[in-house]
Amino acid sequence: MSKQTKFESYREMPIRAMTVDNMLWNETGSWRNVKPVYDNKVSPCIYGCPAGENIQHYIQLVIDRKYKEAWETIIETNPMPAVTGRVCSHPCMDKCTRGDYDETVNINAIERALGDMGLDNPEWMTKPEKSKKEKIAVVGSGPAGLTSAFYLARTGYSVTLYEAGETLGGVLRWGIPEYRLPDSVLDRVVEFILSSGKIKVEAGTTVGKDIEFKKLRNNFDAVFLGVGLMKSRQLGIPNEDCKGVEPGLDYLRKVNSGQVSSSSDKAVVIGGGNTAMDVARSALRKGSDVTVVYRRTRTEMPAIASEIEEAEKEGIKFRFLASPKDIVTDGDKLSKVIFQEMELGEPDETGRRSPVPLEGKTFTMDVDRLFTAIGEKGDLDGFKSEVDTEWELIKVKGEFGETGKKKIFAGGDIVTGAASVVEAVAAGRRAAEKIDRVFNNEKDPPIEQEIDFGIENINTDYFPKSKRVLKPRIPASEAIKGFEEIFKGFDEQMLQKEADRCFSCGVCNYCDNCWIYCPDASIIRKDDEYEIDFDFCKGCLVCVEECPRSALSIEEEGK
Repeated sequence: MSKQTKFESYREMPIRAMTVDNMLWNETGSWRNVKPVYDNKVSPCIYGCPAGENIQHYIQLVIDRKYKEAWETIIETNPMPAVTGRVCSHPCMDKCTRGDYDETVNINAIERALGDMGLDNPEWMTKPEKSKKEKIAVVGSGPAGLTSAFYLARTGYSVTLYEAGETLGGVLRWGIPEYRLPDSVLDRVVEFILSSGKIKVEAGTTVGKDIEFKKLRNNFDAVFLGVGLMKSRQLGIPNEDCKGVEPGLDYLRKVNSGQVSSSSDKAVVIGGGNTAMDVARSALRKGSDVTVVYRRTRTEMPAIASEIEEAEKEGIKFRFLASPKDIVTDGDKLSKVIFQEMELGEPDETGRRSPVPLEGKTFTMDVDRLFTAIGEKGDLDGFKSEVDTEWELIKVKGEFGETGKKKIFAGGDIVTGAASVVEAVAAGRRAAEKIDRVFNNEKDPPIEQEIDFGIENINTDYFPKSKRVLKPRIPASEAIKGFEEIFKGFDEQMLQKEADRCFSCGVCNYCDNCWIYCPDASIIRKDDEYEIDFDFCKGCLVCVEECPRSALSIEEEGK
């Protein structure tokens, strides 16, 4: 084949259009001024997942019934899909392009199904082939600590995991009721993570009390702090320490450890976050008549929307635009609560409209028990002098958990304040990867910029509209009778049906449309990819037009 003649400047070009050489370098002659190129993109759902799970890829593997490979794809970035598949707020689904067409893909349920498959197939877990000499201490066994320990152990490091409680799991165990995350599932997840490599567990050991922090700093090559938020914030009103007033986290600990008996009292929960929903729904199951009081409106509630909806279905009452002003006691026991009515003012630093008291407008409720769930704070006893802190949280530099002190890293709620489980998972993994890079003197990876991708990039002619497959559940009327897990998992038929709804946004899934529709037969179909024979491609771009998912792009000829 001859070579293409290229001109370096206009002075080398003929003065009029004419043939100056043969065109055997390109058998389609001069027809083409643009050409198609295969150009896989990052699907929007992946940008939406704080852990960066390759959601598009594992769903395609599910469609191919390659379940082990799909599970392996998830645990590259998240070691506990059986947990996040149950309790995650699934921000990935907010990014799902299908939501602008009919209904978002039920990514959460697919993730849970794969997570449960992993637990049922422990042989899928592989251990590191080589051990590394450095030793790392991980403090806290919540989602950030467990995740950090997992990725460090899989990389070959020896990890010692310190936990103040007698069992592992942290907030996953004592802060989330069993109707959302059964202990039996969490036990298997913990066992799975401990089997990933060399992880020594020191349960019942409080750093700063049972072992000095400086001993960790001296005996280990790196320390990761993932201790979470252990204390409830106080209301700051009179009589808050009387009998009948209890921090929501303390109540959840008692419920989850079987220390709460049934009662038929009148309970009020103060707050609008996930802890408030968990406390309210747990108290309801223990027989209380429960009202949630929140100082803003439902729109501003930070709790997961589906958790609020479930609370309503179960019979929880809500009173909005109200805040406790005073607690009235009968002796040393709670009797009534006086509430201040509120209205919404200007947006605050979070973007939510601030609650403003309505002067002179109050109301009183008879209350037997008052649970506070207005936020949590860190317990920095034992290492506060070892790290920089602010607002009772640990300050870090950048996104990989480096503190201002050499060898000390941190992540999860103790850094960000109360956040989601998947955000803690992401922080634990990022810190583990950073620790590995520090030991190997490697640079941080570049930050990937999100690209715009929407329903306008999908050729919807190829996708019939369909309803999302929902997880089976027990009715709300049955759910409130106990702590049985409400939502059940997909069977294989449901899993396949829901996975098949994925658009595979921007990523070729070898549907053959380009190969079938190319009028020049210039698409070459191989085992797992296509090639374009540009000797025959005229640049008609039919392949680009007929690609259902924008996996082909247009490139100007000669560039």
